[in-house]
Amino acid sequence: MDNYETIPEVIHHVCLKNPEKDAIIEGQTKVTYKELDEKVASCAKAFTEAGVQLGDRIGLWAPNSTQWIVIALAIQTVGAALVPINTRYKANEAAYPLHKSKAKFLFTADGFMGIEGSEAVARVKKDGGTDIRIININGEDTTENSLSSFLSAGESINEDQHVQNQREISASTLCDIMFTSGSTGKPKGVRHLHGPTVRQTFNTIEENQLTSSDRMLVINPFFHVFGYTGGWVPALFSGATVYPLPVFDVEHVLNIIQSEGITYFPGPPTIFHSLLEHPRLDEYDMSSLRFSLTGSADVPVDLIQKMLDELTFERVVQAYGMTECGTATNTVATDRPEIIATTIGKASKDLEVRIVDEKNNPVAFGEKGEIVVRGYAVMDGYLDDDEATAAAIDHEGWLHTGDLGTSDEQGYFKILGRIKDMIIVGGFNVYPAEVEDIMREHPSIRDVALIGVPDERLGEVGCAFVILREDTQPDDIYLWCRENMANFKVPRYIEYLDAFPLTGSNKISKLDLREIANRKKLGQ
Repeated sequence: MDNYETIPEVIHHVCLKNPEKDAIIEGQTKVTYKELDEKVASCAKAFTEAGVQLGDRIGLWAPNSTQWIVIALAIQTVGAALVPINTRYKANEAAYPLHKSKAKFLFTADGFMGIEGSEAVARVKKDGGTDIRIININGEDTTENSLSSFLSAGESINEDQHVQNQREISASTLCDIMFTSGSTGKPKGVRHLHGPTVRQTFNTIEENQLTSSDRMLVINPFFHVFGYTGGWVPALFSGATVYPLPVFDVEHVLNIIQSEGITYFPGPPTIFHSLLEHPRLDEYDMSSLRFSLTGSADVPVDLIQKMLDELTFERVVQAYGMTECGTATNTVATDRPEIIATTIGKASKDLEVRIVDEKNNPVAFGEKGEIVVRGYAVMDGYLDDDEATAAAIDHEGWLHTGDLGTSDEQGYFKILGRIKDMIIVGGFNVYPAEVEDIMREHPSIRDVALIGVPDERLGEVGCAFVILREDTQPDDIYLWCRENMANFKVPRYIEYLDAFPLTGSNKISKLDLREIANRKKLGQ
């Protein structure tokens, strides 16, 4: 499909090629590729009737669903840019990306996890933004702001007008604006173009051997690259069937895997920990599972092995990436489990990755430095923020990730955590990922996350948040740490949790862990 430059072009071609095949299955509702093509065209015509122009921005604040996919593709079909919004956001948080992107529409699923589109739009107007038209995709809405009313209005658009709109879109057209988590300030809007997104999607399909016979369960949120361009987009590009899930429920997931014969199931480690701990796991038939891509967090070696042995995946790989470049490195199925668990693999196809020091010079193998990425997949820049773009992408085109890592002679990379998360204990650098990896070797520890807290004498000390395995005791963990790592790495505080607070993209929220430490007055 080298002749296709845009996401909707590729999807339309796949729909014509596989008209009667199921594209999306959501509960009892099945949508064939022919029906998907028709739904996207209908929604795109409604955008045209509503006056949406090339380059306009459209917000989408809703859970994983068939409607999300249809609306996203329709937005891109008319040359507008999709602006996905985190479903965990409150109205005041959602208002920022809407205001910053100058969105003309907001498609919202009011009521899901407290989503209130009208409140977000009111906040935008209060902050001096333009008026935004709200379309509620909740099926119970029958007002003029309902999705059905919006779609009905598009019936007046003829096919010639619809086709003409698509001719204006090219590889250099903006396809989406993905807002980062904003852990160090206001979220930044990452600009992605159609051409690089299409190219990276086909590389993903090739590297992960995704085929039309696959059935992909997508729990990763669509507002995140893991669920979007790393999830349903490559699935539909390859003619596979997508099973979108709005929320994670262990029992429901196990039932779907068994009843639908799920073959392809990507997700963060916490998802697979939960499945493995289900008391009746052995009652479910997991034999259909073929492939999993995990990442977004540190992966214990024994988790990879258990995914292969107990969840019966044929292949499990790990990848590393970020909103600003998509997948930058990945392991492959032929790598040993300990390689898959302890490294983030080698540079992904057509990308350059290296480790540099503070002066941007490459460091020797094994030395710590910043992970930088260069190549076609690097973002088009931050939305209306030349200063932040220049700070992130240097004059040679290297994207500075802000992540610490190392590389070895074989080309494998390891990630040690965010530069800002590094803890300096009495002048010694402590890298959370190193300490976490060591602590996971303790037989009582299922998972651990390390943060720094203030210390009057040493400046900072480590605070480890630990989740214990069932039927284990924590008594000896501190002494065990003293015996297994340098004294400056040993956490001063060890706190026990039943579960980690997570971000909207299912990563451990160290920001929330710091708030817990503050409430407990650790280090104060």
